[in-house]
Amino acid sequence: MRTTDELREGFLSFFESKGHQRRPSGSLVPATFDPSVLLTTAGMQPLKPYFLGLEAPPGDRLTTVQKCFRTTDIDEVGLTARHLTFFEMLGNFSLGDYFKDGAVDLAWEFVTEHLRYPKEQLWATVFAGDPELRLDRDEVAVRAWERVGVPASRIVDLPRSENFWQAGPTGPCGPCSELYFDRGPEHGCDRPECAPGCECDRFLEFWNLVFMEFDLADDGSLMPLPQQNIDTGAGVERNAALLQGVHSVYETDGFQTFMAWVEAETGTRYGESEEATKAHRVLADHGRGMTFLVADGVTPSNEGRGYILRRVIRRAVQHGSRIGLESPFLGRLADVVAERMAAVYPELAAHRREIRDVLTGEEERFARTLERGQRLFDEVAERGEIGSEDLFRLHDTYGFPVELTRELARERGIPLHDEDFTRLMEEQRTRSRSAAGSGAGAERAADFAREAGFATEFVGYEKTDVLTQLGALEPLDDGAFLAKLRESPFYAEGGGQVTDMGWLEKDGARAELAAAYRFGDDQALVFQGEGFDAGDRVRAVVPWRVRFPTMANHTATHLLHQALREVLGDHVRQAGSAVRLDKLRFDFTHGQALSPEERDGVEELVNERVFENLPVHAFLTPLDEAKRLGATALFGEKYGDIVRVVEVPGFSRELCGGTHVRTTAEIGPFVLLSEGSVGSGIRRIEAVTSGEAFALLRARAREAEELRQELEQARKESKAPPEAMAFAGPSLVDERRSRAGDVAVIVAETTSASADELLELSDRLMQEHTPAAIVLGAREDGRVHLVVNLDRSLEERGLDAVKVVREAAALVGG
Repeated sequence: MRTTDELREGFLSFFESKGHQRRPSGSLVPATFDPSVLLTTAGMQPLKPYFLGLEAPPGDRLTTVQKCFRTTDIDEVGLTARHLTFFEMLGNFSLGDYFKDGAVDLAWEFVTEHLRYPKEQLWATVFAGDPELRLDRDEVAVRAWERVGVPASRIVDLPRSENFWQAGPTGPCGPCSELYFDRGPEHGCDRPECAPGCECDRFLEFWNLVFMEFDLADDGSLMPLPQQNIDTGAGVERNAALLQGVHSVYETDGFQTFMAWVEAETGTRYGESEEATKAHRVLADHGRGMTFLVADGVTPSNEGRGYILRRVIRRAVQHGSRIGLESPFLGRLADVVAERMAAVYPELAAHRREIRDVLTGEEERFARTLERGQRLFDEVAERGEIGSEDLFRLHDTYGFPVELTRELARERGIPLHDEDFTRLMEEQRTRSRSAAGSGAGAERAADFAREAGFATEFVGYEKTDVLTQLGALEPLDDGAFLAKLRESPFYAEGGGQVTDMGWLEKDGARAELAAAYRFGDDQALVFQGEGFDAGDRVRAVVPWRVRFPTMANHTATHLLHQALREVLGDHVRQAGSAVRLDKLRFDFTHGQALSPEERDGVEELVNERVFENLPVHAFLTPLDEAKRLGATALFGEKYGDIVRVVEVPGFSRELCGGTHVRTTAEIGPFVLLSEGSVGSGIRRIEAVTSGEAFALLRARAREAEELRQELEQARKESKAPPEAMAFAGPSLVDERRSRAGDVAVIVAETTSASADELLELSDRLMQEHTPAAIVLGAREDGRVHLVVNLDRSLEERGLDAVKVVREAAALVGG
């Protein structure tokens, strides 16, 4: 076992042979149950519902290789031989099965017999105990390591800060035990007390066992968990470096393809200079990270995970340009990543075009931004000094790495004052965390749902009005309360569909639904109102005026998704959606604006399926069978072994837990409202259906009729006979102006003008009076020229410029 691929597969095969179920990697975008984090940062994160008892696990022994992305050290990538943003984490997990002894046995067997690490170079650390937690040294772990052959002299006690894991201020937690590899005294600090935990480079941690056995309360006390769990983490890249005997993760086989590409493109070699080494590392790491982020549905933006993607793109462009890479090059780098890793992560191949389009689009935009940033630096430098706010603005707004600004300042001999930079960066990080949401409400609701001791049955697919029991209640502030119903008609936001509106009622008391939290198949609700107690029999209502248009919009979203794929191509993928009662919003991957013909084609295709009155079926099936059937899965969603498929036979099939109409005809008319860009390679469509669409079409018809009448009246009021239309220049000589709603109506004769001059004049008038309907006429060399220029919105309302021209030509002989 030497290569990265062999390590990955060898780990999974070993734990499969030990009774573990192999599970696929989760997305880098955490599933909807965990809003507290931007990106997946650890192997156990996608399995968190199992550890928290929110969902039943598929088995009590699981194993994964999880793709992860950590943001804390983005600016350190390139400066050291070990920092990464994107990495892979090997994991084996026990949910109430084996505990400390079993975890140690499995780890030692794999490490010594399969990885064949020399036993004499392996050290173990254990939790030293903590008086505040009232826990003693972890003697069970000590005995387990001694039993497999680790001498007491190579078992090191480490404090709570190093060897105690907790999910947050409260909740599941437990001591850790780690394995370290002794790289030899030549890598050390020469201090006699040097051991694992020392800050020198001699000892490398490569395996971490978390013994999850306690529940940490608000008061700091610990209670035993109902079941004891194991969470193991071992970095692929770090273990590959040990296996291959290299000093840096960047020297492993997993990175050589990327290093070779950079060398071929630039003529620079890794290690030939400090600048070249830094650039190679940045391009290799950030190239992997950005490719996987886009494959999992992240797009560049100025907040949340989109901002993280934007930062790594900008750092890669900057460092690439410094060693001679000419933009755009990120699309080509992403292709290299896909070719190297798609065999393990097929999503890279499936979304290759989208990845290339998103990265290239962002890179081209940033090239202009980078140029402006350089100009800003030059302007600031002319003042003779650079302050903290200048440093922050260059870093945060223009993507200049701090070290680049410092280097440029040093080269020019300009003093740099960065005393407040750290404070400004922390304020920015606070804003970013706020944008992502703290998740505190969801965490409290999760605790409440777990402690209630029963799962709510969602009956909203069949019912919107049910009599049920208020099984658990917890008062909140301002007259609100958390509630657990035995049966619930309320849909909790997920899959793009927003949370229902509705209420509880009992004996004259009424409480309005304020929020809903979904935990797998369970839910917890927040209501605003008084007069309710746990155990009450209550009526739970989702009004039909809310549920029906939401169902129509959700089914229409599925039809729209497939219509876009048929009109634009299979590269189209959902990148976000919002299904509301008044309209739907659908974000999708596509590199350019839709042409009018494409818009019309999509709208017509959806309406064709509506008019065909096709049935809409929902059924449960194993996930593997759903994939075999070609059902579309959406990024950011977490799926269990059994999934719900919503199908419009012969047209659309998606994994979906939302509410839908029974037949497509119930959707009613489907009308596109708008289509535009919301980010690099991402387009957004907004549309309406059902009653909203009918109201819009009726309003458009009314406006078109009013405009037609205005045009007819203007024509009748024109006093100049057709034969008098002889002019000397392209200026208005007789005009009629009026308004039809918000539309300016201009009917005019001009002095003698060519057709091209008339077109130019109509365009100028349109710019001055948008939205407008313009009819111009002129005579040239015995011929009459007519131009009709209508605002696009009028054509969408049914007014036809060709028909207007024909009617006018019949009157004037044009």
